[in-house]
Amino acid sequence: MIKIGKISFFLLFFVSIVFSSVALSSNVQVQAYVDRNEMGLGDTITLTVAVSAQESFDVSEPRIPHLDAFELVNSWTSSSTSSKLVQGPAGMQFQIVRRQDFNYMLTPKKPGRLTIPGFEVNVEGKVQTTKPIVVTVSKQGSGATQVPRGLPQNDELDEAEELFNQLMQRQGLHRAPPPPTGNFVPKNPNESFFIHAEIDKNTVFEGEQITANWYIYTRGNILSLDRLKFPDLKGFWKEILEEVPALNFTQEVLNGIPYRKALLASHALFPIKAGQAVIDEYKVKASIQVPTGAFGFGQPYSYTRSSDRIKINVLALPTEGRPSDFTGAVGQFAMSAQIEGDKFPVNQPFSLKVRFEGSGNAKLIELPALNLPAIVEIYDTKNESKFFKNGHSYKEFEVLIIPRQEGELTIPGLQASMFDPATKKYYSRVTQPMTIKITPGAQSSGLTSARVQTEGSDLPKMEKKNEIPDVVTSWVATSSLSGKLINPLIGLLYLAVFAILGWKARREFGIGDQRKNIKIELKERMKKVRAYVHENDWRRAGTEMTNVFYFVLGELSGQGGANMEMERLLDLCPPSLRRELGSEIQKKIEVFQVLSFAPVHVVGKYKEKDELQAQVDSSEKLLLKACALAGKEE
Repeated sequence: MIKIGKISFFLLFFVSIVFSSVALSSNVQVQAYVDRNEMGLGDTITLTVAVSAQESFDVSEPRIPHLDAFELVNSWTSSSTSSKLVQGPAGMQFQIVRRQDFNYMLTPKKPGRLTIPGFEVNVEGKVQTTKPIVVTVSKQGSGATQVPRGLPQNDELDEAEELFNQLMQRQGLHRAPPPPTGNFVPKNPNESFFIHAEIDKNTVFEGEQITANWYIYTRGNILSLDRLKFPDLKGFWKEILEEVPALNFTQEVLNGIPYRKALLASHALFPIKAGQAVIDEYKVKASIQVPTGAFGFGQPYSYTRSSDRIKINVLALPTEGRPSDFTGAVGQFAMSAQIEGDKFPVNQPFSLKVRFEGSGNAKLIELPALNLPAIVEIYDTKNESKFFKNGHSYKEFEVLIIPRQEGELTIPGLQASMFDPATKKYYSRVTQPMTIKITPGAQSSGLTSARVQTEGSDLPKMEKKNEIPDVVTSWVATSSLSGKLINPLIGLLYLAVFAILGWKARREFGIGDQRKNIKIELKERMKKVRAYVHENDWRRAGTEMTNVFYFVLGELSGQGGANMEMERLLDLCPPSLRRELGSEIQKKIEVFQVLSFAPVHVVGKYKEKDELQAQVDSSEKLLLKACALAGKEE
């Protein structure tokens, strides 16, 4: 009954996992598409990876595949939420759809029929891959506006437009224009609607921000609106300030005529190189219902409109007075550096954070030279950045540093140079040096093959290794036993003790077993690792797995306890092992060292039980293969 119960439990558990996976795959949709599949050499194409679901979801940024034939020019993200009425089991109900878009602007490196590989997206812990996309690239740029297939490409200036104009005239709305009262004068005030692009400046330096807004103006009632073409914005780095899912109209008078105005999109643009750049058109198709009287509207008609192309004069950054540490940051930024704490143990990583914040595109800022002392080692570097709607942005670098020597450690001050377009001059930001104390690390756990220590309040203590019991060396006689009986008992006791000690020494230390079976020893150690994985004790699993790697390579290299660095151990291993498995072994060691002592926020997905189990299983196969290559499988 017990076995049947366990089998039933695992069957139920497996079925629940399968159904949850199916539910996830049916709820979340991941797809990739491009704004066109025919282009010319020198043109750009926008690829969008769209993730949508009816419920909230956790999605990581897609992994960009190796793009042989394309160059990544820019990338940005956007999100939206929409709702619609659908027929449900209980009648009509609202259905909410949440969507996250990852956009990539690409330019081809060569002409021909090119393939954009699939992008891998991790949604709720499940990895999904989009389908590859094939595009055709001609030898010369098209120079023409591209419109997605299946959408109308010609402006529908037909009798309906004339009818609209006549209706406006009949209502006395068509009259001679008075002096301008708005920011611009429409080309044709009798149009049903038009698209207007506004920019805050048309002459800028490389990397200087331009704010571009696209508006729709109408004098009728918009029933539907399709965005046929978003601006390609070739030659610009783009940050989306706002892309409006639903129109919010306000009243505005242009040249004496009242209009209803709504924002379509707002972007922050940063020109990539000097010369002349063009903000291309935003194209929209809308169904308009025109007023027929004081209280009514007539029949709706559809029209297509585009914004005008705007030329931008981009000035080159001055070469005179340009600092040697200038990396292209343009704007007004502040820089700070900090270390959270003033004492850290030797050989344990601590975090140095460098932050830039201000007006401009902080995403383009690179980490300045650290000039760290030789007694420290950089373990890892990562960064995060964000652009805000008010035109401000930040970028923060986090550098994990490992001190290799005790004592006082000084992190030198940092310096970074930037260009201020307002003053047209370069300027520098400098941080102050920081001094911390590096204290002695924890004592070794006592395992001869251990290479990682489990120091820290959040780490469980290592089990103390079994010790050989002390041999009885003295005995005091009692009055209850006679001398004749005591002597044989003492002899038997000594024999039993030595027999037990000999068996224990052979089992624990391999005494008498000159040809140790590495494969059996590996199996025993892996049982211990899997026990930690089962308990979700990822710290000890990482430590023990690191010890397993050093034990096996120590045996295969003939170094026994493996009291040396991994690179040296691999050098002493057979050439075939080093050639075929050396790189993979080093990658695995890095994973388990991260699990052993890296901060929790650095460990990331590796501490998840399924991921940890997969790493342990693949490591065992890797070590068994290493034993086979070294000829010590048995």
